[in-house]
Amino acid sequence: MKKKNAYTIGIGGLKNGKHQFEIELTSQLLEIFESELMENITGSVILQLVKSETQIDVDLTLNAKVVLLSDRSLREYDYQLEETQKIYFKFSDKFEMLEDDLFKIPFNESDLDFAQIIYDLIAVSLPSKRLHPEEDEEDELFYSSYGEEEYDEESEEEINEEEEGKPTDPRWDILKKLK
Repeated sequence: MKKKNAYTIGIGGLKNGKHQFEIELTSQLLEIFESELMENITGSVILQLVKSETQIDVDLTLNAKVVLLSDRSLREYDYQLEETQKIYFKFSDKFEMLEDDLFKIPFNESDLDFAQIIYDLIAVSLPSKRLHPEEDEEDELFYSSYGEEEYDEESEEEINEEEEGKPTDPRWDILKKLK
């Protein structure tokens, strides 16, 4: 028997018709999957189940706030998530995942664990490029061993002259002539 968690809904005693459940999201979800995608999560998921003789249709509505790390500065910031997804559970003889949103479940199944589904919805909702709101995507980053007051055009010219004096690979010289 599987261990129940806060993301499990009992469907054994549900009558046919509409049912609504609200699941609070906490860092426990991140601990289940040992997630490094985000630091913390708060919010809720509303599950609207429509049960019939042959299937269960579930509408998930996610409203959560996650703490992310900026890719550029490694500063933490809050990111708001608002997503919806529809999942279908068809009654069958055995458990089988047919598609991302279509599952076969046994007729005698008494619980549905939504932890993986919720986690996957959160994971695909996260931005691929994570920038702190105070950072501008167009800002150019310039890193140098020079201090700002030390860097000037003269030092740049000196560097260019040093590079010109170095011997180059003859293969590159031939390629440069092709221009």
